[in-house]
Amino acid sequence: MSQTTSKTGPRAPIRALLALLVGPVVLLFGASGAEAQPRFGDSTWVAPGAMFEADSTADGPRVAPRDHERGWETVVRTPFRVVFFPLRLVATGFEAGVGHFGPRFLDPKPKHPPKRGLSVGPSVAMGTGTDIRLGPAFTYIGLPTANTKLRATATWSLQDHRHIKFRESLLTPRPVSVLVAADYDFKPTRRFYGIGNDALKTNLGYYLLESTIAEAALAFGRSPLRQVRLVAGYSSMSPRRGYNRTPLVEEVFPPTSMPFYHRGSDNLLYGVTADLASLDDPLDPSTGAHGHIEVRRAVGVRSSDPDYSQWLLEGRTYVPVFAKHRVLVLRGVYTGLKPRGGATTDIPFYRLPQSEGPAHFAGYNSGRFRDRQLMLARAEYRWPIVRRLNALALFEMGEVAPNSSSFRLRSTHNSYGGGLRLGLSDESAFRLEMAQSVEGFHLVLELGSTF
Repeated sequence: MSQTTSKTGPRAPIRALLALLVGPVVLLFGASGAEAQPRFGDSTWVAPGAMFEADSTADGPRVAPRDHERGWETVVRTPFRVVFFPLRLVATGFEAGVGHFGPRFLDPKPKHPPKRGLSVGPSVAMGTGTDIRLGPAFTYIGLPTANTKLRATATWSLQDHRHIKFRESLLTPRPVSVLVAADYDFKPTRRFYGIGNDALKTNLGYYLLESTIAEAALAFGRSPLRQVRLVAGYSSMSPRRGYNRTPLVEEVFPPTSMPFYHRGSDNLLYGVTADLASLDDPLDPSTGAHGHIEVRRAVGVRSSDPDYSQWLLEGRTYVPVFAKHRVLVLRGVYTGLKPRGGATTDIPFYRLPQSEGPAHFAGYNSGRFRDRQLMLARAEYRWPIVRRLNALALFEMGEVAPNSSSFRLRSTHNSYGGGLRLGLSDESAFRLEMAQSVEGFHLVLELGSTF
């Protein structure tokens, strides 16, 4: 008599357990033959989908909770927000315009090796007031060697301001290179307000100054921002009666108040200049420091020409404020000259350091102050509008004096304002500044600023 074992007998739980263990393995590695499923790595394999909530704005992996500003940050930032709110409105307007036209001009273009040969283009230079100069610019790459770049510009304005510049670099960017430069400037509307920190704005006279400067340098270092240069050159300056503007200096100042009145001077110069910088971005730095030094000795060509030493010390510091794109910039400049004795200890009035160019006092006319020494201190707060274009707020103090012991904090000429800055290269930038001082509101446009 045979006995049949039922499927629901004692072995049924064992079979069920084996099915639970083997089933996932079969599903994971697939079955053989026609029943096999696509594996990971096969061209037909598709990652399994995931179910998402209908509300994509809910907190979670896709959307982080709102970042609330800390209380102490609000306290620190509120005064700046109130003071600079009008400037923020101006910057917002520029941001809208640049956002529309900016990509065409500001987006990086692919870099190509410089084309050898001669190229000609326009040159535009901005002077004081309506002194806008136009002319041709010549660039020649490959003369006399492949690593040589020559650039020359010749500009002229309706006020008969003539300016010719020549620059040539040889063997750059090698560790040792040679730089040659020449500059001819003929301007019949030079401004003179007198000598000293208390010169009056109303004592303005115009004169003609013709100057020629030629200089050669042996540079050590590949980058202009980390380089030491041995320099030698020649400088000739000649003041004469001006034209195209009145009143003339002869009508405002006695000859005794202007050393070397209507008398030129010629000097040979030699010395050392250097730049030492550590910046995260040379075009638009947000962290780092940059130091610039110039020390020269001037020797008179004739016995009546003065002998003197001159120097320029400049330091810049870039500090991010709570974020990398918001930057506090501190800048200091100290420049001057000192007679070396000889036939004369007088310094020609037209060779004295003055508040123009890189040492211009914001909020005052260019060339407003001059003396044997000049100091300048500035603080800027920058924030970005678009790539490389920053809005800025500034505060500045400047002063001139006959010697270092004569500087006084209460005698500084202060100004404040704002503007825009656009980095053009490692050595130049476009700047538009609007500054207010005790002498009123001044607007300055610089196409080749070094700051």
